[in-house]
Amino acid sequence: MSSMIIKKCILLVACGAALVAQGAESAGWRGMTMMQPSEQWREGLPSGNGEVGALVYGAVNAERVLFNHNELWYGGRIADVPDMSGDLEVVRELMLAGKYVEANGHYSQKMRGMGFKGTNARYHPAFDMLVTSDTDQMFEDYLRTLDFETGEVVVKWRDGDTRFSRKLFVSIPDDVSVMALTADKAGAVSGSVTLDIHDLKDSIKKDGSYFDAGFSHKTVVDGDFIEFCADGSDGGEFGGVVRVLNHNGVLSADRETIRFEDADEVLLIVGFFANEAAATAVPRLKKQLAALEGDYATLFARHAPLHRDRFNTVSVNINPTGTSDTPNEYLLLDAYQNPASPELVQRLVDYGRYLLISSTRSGGNPANLQGIWNGDYQPPWSGFLGNNENLQMNYWQALPGDLQESMMGFFDYFDSHLDEFRYNAQQLFGCRGIFIPPFMSPESGVMRHTSPHVIHWTDAAGWLASFYYDYYLFTGDEAFLETRAVPFMKEVALFYEDYIVIGEDGKNMFFPSQSPENVPSNMKERVKVQMNSTIAIAVSKQVFHNLIQACVQLGIEEAGVQRWKQLLATMPEYQVNEDGAIREWMHSDFEDNYEHRHQSHIYPLFPGQEVTAESNPEIYEACRVAIEKRLVIGLSSQTGWSLAHMANVYARLGDGERALEALNILSRCCLGQNLFTYHNDWRKMGVTTTHVYGRTSPFQMDANFGIPSAVMEMLCGSTSDMLRILPALPAAWPSGEFNDMLTRTGARTSVRWNMDAKTIELTLKAERDNTFELKFPSDLVDLTTSRPEAVSKSTYGNRYRAVTMVKGDELQLSIRLR
Repeated sequence: MSSMIIKKCILLVACGAALVAQGAESAGWRGMTMMQPSEQWREGLPSGNGEVGALVYGAVNAERVLFNHNELWYGGRIADVPDMSGDLEVVRELMLAGKYVEANGHYSQKMRGMGFKGTNARYHPAFDMLVTSDTDQMFEDYLRTLDFETGEVVVKWRDGDTRFSRKLFVSIPDDVSVMALTADKAGAVSGSVTLDIHDLKDSIKKDGSYFDAGFSHKTVVDGDFIEFCADGSDGGEFGGVVRVLNHNGVLSADRETIRFEDADEVLLIVGFFANEAAATAVPRLKKQLAALEGDYATLFARHAPLHRDRFNTVSVNINPTGTSDTPNEYLLLDAYQNPASPELVQRLVDYGRYLLISSTRSGGNPANLQGIWNGDYQPPWSGFLGNNENLQMNYWQALPGDLQESMMGFFDYFDSHLDEFRYNAQQLFGCRGIFIPPFMSPESGVMRHTSPHVIHWTDAAGWLASFYYDYYLFTGDEAFLETRAVPFMKEVALFYEDYIVIGEDGKNMFFPSQSPENVPSNMKERVKVQMNSTIAIAVSKQVFHNLIQACVQLGIEEAGVQRWKQLLATMPEYQVNEDGAIREWMHSDFEDNYEHRHQSHIYPLFPGQEVTAESNPEIYEACRVAIEKRLVIGLSSQTGWSLAHMANVYARLGDGERALEALNILSRCCLGQNLFTYHNDWRKMGVTTTHVYGRTSPFQMDANFGIPSAVMEMLCGSTSDMLRILPALPAAWPSGEFNDMLTRTGARTSVRWNMDAKTIELTLKAERDNTFELKFPSDLVDLTTSRPEAVSKSTYGNRYRAVTMVKGDELQLSIRLR
């Protein structure tokens, strides 16, 4: 490490120690600390209630808070999808004749020729709240913090001998944002507040040029209220109202700003409206804000327990003996030179959990590409719902992490668009069932793209269906299985029943099909649509398997079960290429391309559960070779989210060192100062792609969500019949614990481990009846249990034990490893 870096590290540690000494958060705190304000919205500290998001920049004199509302999208166009059902056979005939280029372009050219012009909407900011704080002397002791357990953002500093703070949260029960400005001396709070359109310097295109986003807006003051109203969103008008309450001191106003002088405290309560006429929304919000208590502590006390209860349903601790309040700046500087510290990984796990809780809720939209936080008027990829990887990664952590409220937003959204998904399937392919586009904006499920790899990726619905069945496996909710999971899976199965073709060899054929966004290495032209992609086979197998299991359990759909069993019986076998890797396309015309970010062909291993070391050791090892090729040969083609995906795959392979290596690379190359994840390394260090969108690499939150999933997979993996305890524990985490993690076995699982002593303490609580295998990191020397009759030896060997539990059972085990 250079002398300059060492000096910076020493300075940061010294500053951090001084701040802790004067009352910063102590060890065990779950949050983040920063020593500098943000220069741009991407570095703000996020708060949210699942519908409204806030990003606090943190400047002392001129604070800016960016607000988002997840219903605010603009520039979308929904067009009637032309009837292309007769063209599916045309494309298939071209493919069978080896005319892949012509087959790729057929749908696109014809749809465009018929005048089809659909466009996804873009996610746009709501508005900014601009708060000034009068200053007298040079600021000192600056700090900003985010508490993951409550969603509260705090900015604090000292001006002379007076200490100031701003605190903000977005309320779950009241649907408002609340900010308090305080000082430790009476009459010291002076400044101003206004609402305005979000900073138009962020109105830039992909190439960095400015454009007019087309929003009209106005701000007016009415007594102690400031009203902001704008137009230009697809749904109509939007905006907000802030109520300004001063404790002592005086308020004064001009046309757009309220100024406060010599107050003890100032409270700013902000209400929001989206896609509603301002003439009705503003009076409604003013009435709502006037009825709320003018006291920060009271409003916070109503919100904090709701957020805390969601956050604390599951806990993970891989840093039991270390500090938890080191500033981000120091952790990132350290990670740039060394492996990511347990403290940084722990913070990323807690942060990803916090972000999902804060960006989605039941009855709302799923977390989009940026969660809920965005300051761009033309965000990368419009901030869409990416159903060929990104959205799924957002939710991998939700079920093991017992984030059922967040998961409900996912289910509610897709269930509400089933009619549009049926329309897509019929118009595009003449099939029953549902077709979910890989790229969507949330106001409609109708297909709006003509790119070949978008039209012909037919497996989004099947992949999303896995969450429905998993919900039952993790929670034991049989009512959900019957009323929501089975109906959704049946829609997907109907599509596959019509779409699958039986080949000359008697095996199912999937064509056209697509391995998301990849192209075969032997095709001179970019052939993005192929035949028999591995992921299509794997996803359809999973759908039929899960649907059969569910229907047999419920005693329904006997005829359907027989059809689905027959389709499973005629599935093609997975193939291994000459390098020993699982093939990405199960067709001899298409050669593997390792230099790519997507890892779709590894689906049978992860995120699927079909292939394990026990069930199919040959393909299990072929998946290992395939992911190694991606990491070594294709490292410069990776992204932040693909590294998170890779960490999940290595965890499923039981390779903790490689999983942690992927997280180390991600931490070094794709993290912002506030730990937001980026699509790629903006510093162009040769490790990831070099994508630039506007001013920098695209910010997207999928990797933030994927990191907690990877760490949970490293600590506790599961299928419906096997629970793997510490399957991929790296040497860097010799001790730790996790509590109340949900698993596919239906056993809520808590573990405390000490690898130096070779001991594991395990508690299982049954959410449903089940018999399953326990798999440990190594052979057992000794095992004691609270209920010996529930545990027996396994046919797999001494690393395993068979367990039988009935719903409501609790089982403790103490294990000593060899």
